[in-house]
Formats: sequence, structure tokens, C-alpha cells
Amino acid sequence: MKAIKSTLTALALVSGLAVAGSANATLTNWYLDTDGAGGNAPVLVQDYVDLNGNAYVHNTFSTATAFSFNEAGSFLSVLADSVTPLSPNLASYFLGSGTGTTGGQLTFTPGGTLNIFSGATQIGAFVLQTGSANLIANSTLPNGTVSLVFQATNLAPGYFFNSGMADLSTLVSTNLVFGFATTNVISLANGTRTVTPALISAYNSAFNPDVPATIVANNTTDLFLSNNGQYRMSVPEPGSLALIGLGLVGLAASVRRRKA
Repeated sequence: MKAIKSTLTALALVSGLAVAGSANATLTNWYLDTDGAGGNAPVLVQDYVDLNGNAYVHNTFSTATAFSFNEAGSFLSVLADSVTPLSPNLASYFLGSGTGTTGGQLTFTPGGTLNIFSGATQIGAFVLQTGSANLIANSTLPNGTVSLVFQATNLAPGYFFNSGMADLSTLVSTNLVFGFATTNVISLANGTRTVTPALISAYNSAFNPDVPATIVANNTTDLFLSNNGQYRMSVPEPGSLALIGLGLVGLAASVRRRKA
């Protein structure tokens, strides 16, 4: 894929749970303090954190239509709910792999990573649970939307808070879930567009391939993608976790499900 999702910074908050059915909920009215113990006040996030960035995807074909892929993405979050500035901004980095069929479905392999930074400080680490995208007919390009769901493995204290200002770093052990979706994926291949050196370096470091230092995107084996979308977060009941696509252009979210 081509599509990249990769990532970026969803902070979570609870005050009011946006219910999508009797048991499905994502966090709303939560707080994000991007400078931690710095002088800036926490920002109220009513629904989501915006993200924008690029990704490099390399496809390896096993048949005329089936392929595997590796992806490296870099994203920036400067706004919450598309209106409230974040200061400082947050940067996120995604690494993932998967398989796909030309013109069919793209499926991410669980285990990919999303790491979020405020300046030089890593404030969140997430592991991919599931991810998918539909591909344009006869193409390896996504149709515009890619959804990913991550589970938090570590949150630095002092950055993510619920509506009552409880630090969400204390909830990592309760299946804290991070949902990500790109609502608009655009190919940057225009015949001469080369993938940025930083993405190639990140890709080579992660996957140890023989990818050259200069790559011209071709929309087949090598993709250079522009992405914008949102991050959301949910805190499901411990011991039960179901993942579904939630509204807003296929935005991935988590669903709570009671044990039988």
C-alpha cells in the first residue's frame, strides 16, 4: 500500500464518549499537553488530532497481481479538531508491512509501529493491531482512505489526559487503543518526483533492503504518497476488544465488547 497511514498523534480524552451503538465508544473532550510540564496549557481535543505527511511504499510482486509491501511514513500534527493549534507540534513515524492484490484489498500485518514525538522527546509508542485499505481498480494505489488501529505500549506521563485530567499513561495496561485514518491519500508520482532521502533512510533502517538512495516514484513498485487525516483514541473495557471502522471516511476506532 500504499496508503500509509502511518501516523501521528492522537491524544485521548474522555469526558464524553461518542457512542456508535450501545457499546462502541471513542474518546471525546480529552486533553493533550504537547509540551508536557512546560508552560503551555493543555489543549482541549473535542474529537480528533489532525495529521499530514508523506510515506514511501515499496511493493514486491509474487504474481502479476499479488504483492507484499513495506512502508515508512512521517507525519506532523499541528491542529486539534482542524482549528486549535498545538504548540509545540507533534511528529509521528510509522513502519509497517502487509500484502495486497492489484485493484483489490490492502491488508497490514499486525506488529507495525507508530512512535510519536514532541520535539526530541518520545511521548507515545503504539503497535499495529489491524489495518486495511481498498485499492483503485487495476492499481496498487489506495482509493483515498486507509484505516489503522494501534494499541498503546507506552505513554509518557504528563501529555495525554482524559476529561477529568487523569493521566492516560496510567491506562496503557487496559488496552488503550489508538485509531488512525488517512482521509485523503494522493500519489506524488508525476514522472520525475523522487522520494525524500529521509523516508528512504527510515525505510532502509527498518527493513534492511537494497533500496537505492534515489528512487523515482512509479505508482507500481515504488509509491510516494501524501496523506492527511485524523487520530482518535478509545479506552475499551479490559479483556474485550473489537475493532471497527467508524464514520468519518473510514476512521478506525475501537469497540468495547462485554465478555459472554
